[in-house]
Amino acid sequence: MKVVFLETVEGSGDMGEVKTVARGYARNYLLPRGLAAPATPALLQRAERLREVEEQRQREQDVRAQELLGRLEGQALIMAVRVGEQGRLYGSVTNADIAEKAGEILGEELDRRVILLSEAIRSVGVYTVPIRLSRHVVPEVTVVVVDAQAPEGVEAAADALLNPPAPPEVRAAPTAAMEAEAPTAADSEEASSEHPDTAGASEPGTSSDEEVAQD
Repeated sequence: MKVVFLETVEGSGDMGEVKTVARGYARNYLLPRGLAAPATPALLQRAERLREVEEQRQREQDVRAQELLGRLEGQALIMAVRVGEQGRLYGSVTNADIAEKAGEILGEELDRRVILLSEAIRSVGVYTVPIRLSRHVVPEVTVVVVDAQAPEGVEAAADALLNPPAPPEVRAAPTAAMEAEAPTAADSEEASSEHPDTAGASEPGTSSDEEVAQD
């Protein structure tokens, strides 16, 4: 069924957009809620104006989203929760929890639906979570889940997760090829036996017997 969207419906259509949708979806959801209407000739003439209104609304949302993004940049969302064995949470961290924490930083309430968390977080650690501030502004924020009863304190525990200590320098062990190339004491002794000291030896082309004969 062809309809004109009178409101923007996420995942379905923008205001002023003309689309063909399933008849049941249109009759049971879009039409009764006034989100869309059948694409009659009169409504199709209004569609362009509706699209212009929607584009202006999106531009305003993008400007507002950029302002919010500036407040979130460089800040991690630290979630202090109860933790059981092996770092598993007693509960979970959901998109509603993250929206609440982000709202504390922004100074205003965020809809949990803008937090694009694929599944609830159930372990301590550092996570990257997208937030849809507007259609075109979808930054990723860092969420740090720590034990609320960490002995060193929540802030220190979060810092340890965000800035783990550098691993100690590990030198490469000698390889078989390196060992084969390196001379050993036995090799030096063998070389000495094959090439003894030639100091005082006869010049090439002469021998001791020849010297005796000349005498």
